[in-house]
Amino acid sequence: MNPNAWKAIPTGTIFLDFSDCRTVEDLHKEIKRKFGFPDYYGENWDALWDLLEDFALSEGTRTVLITGQKRLNKDIKEYLMEAVTVFRDIEKKYPNIEFIDAR
Repeated sequence: MNPNAWKAIPTGTIFLDFSDCRTVEDLHKEIKRKFGFPDYYGENWDALWDLLEDFALSEGTRTVLITGQKRLNKDIKEYLMEAVTVFRDIEKKYPNIEFIDAR
């Protein structure tokens, strides 16, 4: 298996559920798994931007439903807000991808 290959992403809505995340690493694992990011995903917000750009360009219209933020501790919530900024910026640049905060 090629570690640089994207994993298969189911069609339809992508559900990012952060409710079981207790660490920063857990957040990135959820993001990596749900978007099918390759092993070289750098687990930082610049890497998220880069791979989401590739994702937005390579896929049709996609919806990403974000849940579970209420269950996060304060520090993890604050860290996740940086990802939400990346999501909003991607959404502005690529109207074919929509991020919905379902909390």
